[in-house]
Amino acid sequence: MKDTYCSQPFYNIHIEGAKKSPCCLIYNHDYVTTQPLNEAFDSSLFNGMRDAFDSGKQHPACATCWRQESVSGVSPRRAYTERQRNTGGIGDRPTSPTSMQWSFSNTCNYACRTCNLQYSTGWLRETRLLKDQGNAEANKQYAKWSKSPWDQTRLDEIMPHLDHIQHLELFGGETLLSAKMPALLQSLITHNRAQHIELVLTTNGSVAPRTQLVDLLSQFRAVKITFSLDAVTPDTFAYIRTGDWHQVSENIDRWRELPIETYANPTFSSLNVWDCDRILKTLGKRFGITRVGWNWVEAPASYNAVHLPEHVKQHITKHSTYFHSRKLLPQLYSSERSETQWQSFLARSEWLDQSRSQPMKKYMPELYDLIYTQNKESV
Repeated sequence: MKDTYCSQPFYNIHIEGAKKSPCCLIYNHDYVTTQPLNEAFDSSLFNGMRDAFDSGKQHPACATCWRQESVSGVSPRRAYTERQRNTGGIGDRPTSPTSMQWSFSNTCNYACRTCNLQYSTGWLRETRLLKDQGNAEANKQYAKWSKSPWDQTRLDEIMPHLDHIQHLELFGGETLLSAKMPALLQSLITHNRAQHIELVLTTNGSVAPRTQLVDLLSQFRAVKITFSLDAVTPDTFAYIRTGDWHQVSENIDRWRELPIETYANPTFSSLNVWDCDRILKTLGKRFGITRVGWNWVEAPASYNAVHLPEHVKQHITKHSTYFHSRKLLPQLYSSERSETQWQSFLARSEWLDQSRSQPMKKYMPELYDLIYTQNKESV
């Protein structure tokens, strides 16, 4: 097996609306297809990536992982391959996907600052405001995503292929909030598919376990719940995610009482990378160090922490003391900084601060100080 190998294009398909790709970390639309599922999995896109990996080449669609590995030596690519090895093994190339990632709804009760209407109905009000102010991107998103609570068309396309699926990841929106979720799980159980599926649900933690849902989950071969947690204090959580940290913390405790594997996966951006030690340390104590991963924001590009000013990066790196941050912080230098993207981040933050009555100086004083008052000579 080549050192550049990744199992994703061989076994996995990521589905988001009509778009299909081998992986959820592919952000370049040149490497996305809208072909039907069976055609997509055998398309020139998928086969081109397979051929590249078979010959030991780095395919450009996987730029996210290559950038991460270039500075830290780690990336999701390696974790995906290890998971496939443990779940279904790595051998002959299947004719149908055995792993599936499906973003099935944008119904969500949060409006995370790094998100948008495509992934969260919590963004409906502010997308409408931006649209009315003449924002072209908001106008496009409002027209396309304001009414996508459930993708029945995609479910009808997916169902015939679920007999082959061993690993199923469901994304939202807020996955556990969807009224259609129990019916989907029941359908998988009724058709005798649940017993061979490892089910992974990503949640913002706002939904506590319900008896009906827990009973359904118990009938799957294995269940993993990943909590997406970008902050660990009431003020920072409210600012970044618009949620109630105390309620989320209680819900986590309730989920962890159940015979279900739980994980935490913070996503780091210009908003919270300064707090990475506290976030990773808190989650490590809560879930166990080996069950805490992390993501790095690539889109929207303005939130990518590579665009932080140099003196801010130096301050964060110099004052970090937690060992788990050592693999993370090199990402600050994984690609070229853009002053344009940084100014976009500042403008967007100011607009949201006003829209939500959440001044950064009050809710995130440490970040405010780093950006606006930190002496550049005393990093």
